[in-house]
Amino acid sequence: MRGVYSFDRCELRSAERQLLIEGVPAVVGARAFDLLVTLIERRDRVVSKAELFEAVWPGLVVEENNLQVQVSSLRKLLGPNAIATVAGRGYRFVAPLDEQATGSPLRGEIRVHPNNNLRQWRTRFIGREAAMADCATLLRENRLLTLTGIGGCGKTRLAQELAQHQLAAFPDGVWFVDLGPLQEAERVAATVAATLGLQDGSGPLERLADHLKSRRTLLVLDNCEHVIDAVVESIEKLLGACAGVKVVATSREALGMAGEQVFAVRSLTLPTSADLDEMRRSEAVRLFVDRARLVLPDFDLDDHNASAIAEICRRIDGIALAIELAAARVRVLAVEDIRARLDDRFRLLTGGNRAIPRHQTLQATMQWSYGHLAPAEQRLFRRLAVFAGGSTLAAATQVAGDTEDEYDVLERLTALHDKSLLLVDRDTQAQPRYRMLETVRQYAQERLNEVGEGDEVRTRHLLHYVDVAEQAAVQLEGPRPQASCEALRYEQENLLAALAWCPHASQGGDLALRLIGSAWRYWKLTAQPECGDRLARAALDLAGEGADTSERCSTLNAVAVLSLKIGRYDDALAYGQRCLAMARRLQHAALIADGLTIAAVALHAMGDEAQALARYSEASEIARSINDGRRLSCALNGVAEVHRGAGNFVAAEALYEESIELSRADHDDRARAVHLSNLASLLVTAEKLEQARTVLAECMAVARTIGYKGVPDCSLDVVAALASSLGNHPLAARFHGAALERMHKAGSRREPVDEALVAPRIALSRAFMGAAAFDGAEAEGIALSYEASVAEADDWLEQSADRLSHRALWRAIARPLDGVA
Repeated sequence: MRGVYSFDRCELRSAERQLLIEGVPAVVGARAFDLLVTLIERRDRVVSKAELFEAVWPGLVVEENNLQVQVSSLRKLLGPNAIATVAGRGYRFVAPLDEQATGSPLRGEIRVHPNNNLRQWRTRFIGREAAMADCATLLRENRLLTLTGIGGCGKTRLAQELAQHQLAAFPDGVWFVDLGPLQEAERVAATVAATLGLQDGSGPLERLADHLKSRRTLLVLDNCEHVIDAVVESIEKLLGACAGVKVVATSREALGMAGEQVFAVRSLTLPTSADLDEMRRSEAVRLFVDRARLVLPDFDLDDHNASAIAEICRRIDGIALAIELAAARVRVLAVEDIRARLDDRFRLLTGGNRAIPRHQTLQATMQWSYGHLAPAEQRLFRRLAVFAGGSTLAAATQVAGDTEDEYDVLERLTALHDKSLLLVDRDTQAQPRYRMLETVRQYAQERLNEVGEGDEVRTRHLLHYVDVAEQAAVQLEGPRPQASCEALRYEQENLLAALAWCPHASQGGDLALRLIGSAWRYWKLTAQPECGDRLARAALDLAGEGADTSERCSTLNAVAVLSLKIGRYDDALAYGQRCLAMARRLQHAALIADGLTIAAVALHAMGDEAQALARYSEASEIARSINDGRRLSCALNGVAEVHRGAGNFVAAEALYEESIELSRADHDDRARAVHLSNLASLLVTAEKLEQARTVLAECMAVARTIGYKGVPDCSLDVVAALASSLGNHPLAARFHGAALERMHKAGSRREPVDEALVAPRIALSRAFMGAAAFDGAEAEGIALSYEASVAEADDWLEQSADRLSHRALWRAIARPLDGVA
C-alpha cells in the first residue's frame, strides 16, 4: 500500500487510515475507506463488483446495495466525478492523481508533472465517466486513438483529462499540441517539435522521430481536421519509428489510418424525465448547474427552473460548449428567458467571458466546420436543413435538387457524417435516416437563407412530402395500414414542416389539401385526432372556396371523422354533410358512402336514430353496388350500434356478426377488431358474459397481432364493464382507470352508446367498494403503461374462462329447477 495519494483537494494517507479534504480530516467509515483505497490502487482499470466485495468484505456474503451505499458516501465527500460507474462492469477511480510513496505533501502545493504541458483547468470536468474509462482502455490497447465529434462537444477537454490520467504511464512526457491556429499544413511537424522544445532546423519530422524513438511519450494532437493529410503523414512516421509513442488526436472526422481506433464523443446525456433526482444524474444538467454557479453562486436546480433547464439542454443537443455559454447567461437572464431566446441561439450564446477565445463562440465553431467543407458539401449541408425529422437517401436526393444521381448525394452525405455534421439513425426502419442536431440544423438554415435558396428548396420539400402522402394513402385506407403508419411516423415532423410552408408556396392551398386528404388517417390511427383535426381545418381555410375536388372532399371527411373522435358531434355532422354534398356533385361513390356513414355516426351520437339508420342504409347499398367490403362492414356495424343503443339486441348481434365476417373475408383485421369490441359490448349489456369474454379475448388477440392500439383503448372499458358484471369490482376500477388514461392520451371520448354500457356498471362498482377504495384502484390503473394494462387484461380474460364456464353450468342446472318450483 502506498503512503499518500493526492487528488483534487483531497489527500489519502493509507498508513494512517485518514482522508484529508482541504487539509481537514474527513469522517469516513472503515468500509468506505477500504473501498477508496482499493479503487485508487486499481485506478488503471474498471474494478468489478465481485472484486470490490472480496477486497472490502472478505469472506462475507453482502447485498449489492451495501456497495452502492459506500460509493454514494464517497461521492458526497469527494464530489461526483472522482468515481465513475461503468454500467454492467463496475467502478473506476478517475480523478487526476499525484502519488507519493511516503510523507505528506505541502498543503496548497500545486503539483505539476515535470514532463508535460497540460493545461491546469479552473473548471470541473463534468460527466463523461464512462467515456473516460472506455478511452483509457482503448488507449492501453491501441497506439492511435482519435476522438471525433461535432465542434464544441468536448473533445479537447476529454483528451486533456485523459492525458492527465496517463502521466504515470508515460515517464518521458505527455504533450498537448493545438493545431487549430495553423494556416499551413506543412507546419504540423514543426509545431509538434517546437512543443517538445526541439531546436529549429530542417527536417522537423525526422528530428522528432529521432528524438522520440527511445522514449515512452504520449502526444495529444488537437484540432486535426483542417490539416489532416499532414497529421497523417506525421503520425505514420512517428508510430513507425518510435515504439514507445502513442497518439491521441481530436478531429471532427476520423484520420482514416490503418490501426486507428476511433471514439465518437457524443453529446452529454440529457434528462429522461422531469424527476429532479433523474435530472441531477444527467450530464448536461450537471454541467449547466455547475457553470451557472460560477456566475451565480447560489444557483441550484429546483422545481421552479427544472423544466426550463431540461428544455435548454435538449434544444442545444447536450453540446458542452453551448451549455457552458447558456449557463453563463444566468448572470443577467432567468433560465426561462434563456429558453425563450434559443430560436436565436447563435446571437444568444456568444460567451461574455473575455477569457474565452473568439473561435469558441457557438457561431464560430459552426463556421469553422462549414468553412472547411467542399462547395458541393456546403450546398447539400444547407439544403438538408429543410428536413425537420431527418431524411432518407431518396428524400435527400430529390430535395437537394442537384443533377447528380443518388450515389453522388450518398458520397456527400458520407462526407458530412464523417465530419460530424450529420448523424445516421439505423434503428428506425429498413432505410437509414440522416439527421442533424437541431443546433447544426439552425446554423444550416441561416446559411440556406443567406444564399437565397430557402424558398426553392422548401417548395421541393413540400412537393416531395405531398408525393409521400399520396403514395401512403392507399395503404392507410386499406385493411393493413400499420406499415404506412410506421413509415409516416418517422416523417411526421417533415409532414408538419411541409404543411407549414404551404402558405408561402405557389398553389399552397391545393397542395395542403392533397397532403391532408391523403394522410389524415395517419393522425387518426396514431391517436392524434386533435392534431389531425387542426391541420385539416387549416388546409381548408388556406385553400378557401374553390372547385370540387376529391382532395377537398376527403379533407372535409377528415375533419368530420376527427371531430367525431374528439366528441365534437355538431362539427362532425356539419362537415360530414358538406363532404356528402360535394361527393354527390363529384359522383364519387366511395366518398358518398364515407359522407353518409360519418353523418350517420354523428346523428346517432346526437340522438337522432331514424336519420342515422336512413344514412347507414344508403351507405350500405352504395357499398354493395361498388363491391366495397370495407365500407359495407363499416355501415353494417353502424346499424348494429343503433340497434344496440335502442335495445334491439338480436338484430344488433346478427349485424355485428355479418360485419365481422365481411372484415375477415376482406382480411381487414383492424376493422374486425373494432367490430369484435362492439359485439363484446353488446354481449355484456345482454348479460351473455361467457360469450363476451370469448369475443373480447379474440378482439385483443387480433389487435395485438396487428399492433393496433386503438382497439384496446376502447376494449379496456368493455373489460372493466365485464369485471363489474362478474362482481370483481376492484379489477373493474383498475381497468376503468387504464381505459381513462388510454382515452386521455388518444384525445378521444366515449360515444353515448358506450357510455350507456360503462357508466352504470362503474357506478355499481364504486358504490360496492366505496369511493376511496375505488379511486385508489382506479389510480393504479391510470398508472399502468399501455403494455402492462393490455397484458393484465389478457391474463384476466384467460383466467376468468373457468369461472364463467361454471357460472353457465349453474345457470343451466337452475333453469329446470326453476320450472319445477
